[in-house]
Amino acid sequence: MGVIATAGHVDHGKSTLLAALTGRHPDRLAEEKRRGLTIDLGFTWMTLPSGREVSFVDVPGHERFIKNMLAGVEGIDVALFVVAADEGWMPQSEEHLAVLDLLGVQRAVVALTKVDRVDDELVEIASLEALERLEGTALAGSEIIPISAPSGHGLGELTRLLDSHIDDDEPTTGARMWIDRRFTIDGAGTVVTGTLLGGRLSVGDTLVAYPSGEKVRIRGLESHERPAEVALPRRRVAVNLSGASDELGRGDMLGGEGAWDPTERFTVDLTTARYVDELPPKGAYHLHVGSSVRPVRVRFLAGGALMRLDRPLPLRYGDRFILRETGRRAVVAGGIVLDPHPPLRGRSLASSASLPRDLDPDSAADALLEIRGIDALARLEAHSAGTPRRAVVVGDEALTESAHADLSARAVGLVDQFHAGSPLRPGLPFATLVSRLRLTPAMTRHVVDTTPELETDGLVTWKSGRRTSLTEEQHKSWLATREVLADAGLSPPKSSELPIEREVLHQMIRAGDIVQVSGEFVYLADDADRLREAITTMPGGFTVADFRDSVGVSRRHAVPILEWSDSEGMTRRVGDGRHVVDQTPGDSP
Repeated sequence: MGVIATAGHVDHGKSTLLAALTGRHPDRLAEEKRRGLTIDLGFTWMTLPSGREVSFVDVPGHERFIKNMLAGVEGIDVALFVVAADEGWMPQSEEHLAVLDLLGVQRAVVALTKVDRVDDELVEIASLEALERLEGTALAGSEIIPISAPSGHGLGELTRLLDSHIDDDEPTTGARMWIDRRFTIDGAGTVVTGTLLGGRLSVGDTLVAYPSGEKVRIRGLESHERPAEVALPRRRVAVNLSGASDELGRGDMLGGEGAWDPTERFTVDLTTARYVDELPPKGAYHLHVGSSVRPVRVRFLAGGALMRLDRPLPLRYGDRFILRETGRRAVVAGGIVLDPHPPLRGRSLASSASLPRDLDPDSAADALLEIRGIDALARLEAHSAGTPRRAVVVGDEALTESAHADLSARAVGLVDQFHAGSPLRPGLPFATLVSRLRLTPAMTRHVVDTTPELETDGLVTWKSGRRTSLTEEQHKSWLATREVLADAGLSPPKSSELPIEREVLHQMIRAGDIVQVSGEFVYLADDADRLREAITTMPGGFTVADFRDSVGVSRRHAVPILEWSDSEGMTRRVGDGRHVVDQTPGDSP
């Protein structure tokens, strides 16, 4: 399978050549046939001598339709560059060459058409000029085949040469198709067309239309005017969709759910067209990627550029694009997407704009993670089509060794800070640590578990080997409080009235010397045992008043004591009364 796109100046015979090669005229629109030039994209196909089928995309050569040309050269395998021998190199020849060069197209054949209209000397001059123009571009050294479409001269040689340039390898990345046409067929509904990149499509598949996120289902597939249950990558495909909204159309992309993460801000490696000296920093530009065209603001950085769109696009590392300046209505630059979600500023942003431009998907995932430090695996895959290999993976997240060291140091610092401010509390609440580190609970637990200086029980985190102890003044306040509580017995004062700091009080509760019955009252451990014994000897169905009179406490103490008893499972409330729960092992309360 493969896709071949034409390129070249208007009226140099691109459509006529394809019709002679394939037996099918690529221009289907009535307006195109009437005017005799390609306005929008044209499509046809043929079987090569090897038996392989290839799709042809015929792009318009007129400068007014350059945006349509750009929509047709996404993901092509070979460029069929057409130059008319009777006119030679022309302005749109140069711009189309710039587009192919900036998109990194390296396999091309030059068809020198209309040789039947000129003598051999002009054919040789046109050939030499084409070779000279290709020098210094990705298409340098491409073979030139003299062609006469009416007579068929050169068509066989051209076909064999195109066949030799087609690669049989099937892409392994997920399915991706930029929509370049949408129409409605009676009895079938919405049909969209495009060049299928990446993986396969099957009837019944559910896809997502990006960037809107709407879900659609494949009702039917067709390639080269034949229905199919499965559409293979690197060929033209028509997809019959159900569930498509009226807004779905050219410039949208179909792909797997969750496989893409649309972005409005990304860094790029930018190369100017060879006929452009420099780009004005405040110029008005349009970004062309796939079949999409978007106004874009460009901020030039050392080693690259930062781009901002008015609407998000599903982009990933390595995607190629073209930049047109709207003022001069010309292609001025192109390049590849580096980081689809770059840092906001600083050195990390500069690193994002200086990433190597030829990484394989897994290496790209590693490079993006190195800049971000930590990220979700799904998002890294959406941004690179790969999985990081040099990463610490925890659940569905990944982080670098340096990020792990930084998070570990930050966690130790937060715990130290907490101990300094609350020396008697056992440790920093784990939920607080999760929030301060801005991590998931699983990643936070991994950081703590792999940091020797820290320990956690899942509720709090503390410094390893740490022991709390009271100061002399705190110990004195505890002795005074114990004396007050001992004198008060089962009717203690409120906690706020005790001669002890709140932190010291909680330390004694954790130590088991004091039992907290409610937010207002605490008891010495021995007195709490007296309460438990008194409760367990109460008769069935006893009330608050019964307990108050039996124990000899006021109602303001009896109510919180019995609520504590309920929470501890010693009693169960039924209506206005309570029943003592049998605590015999094996029995249900």
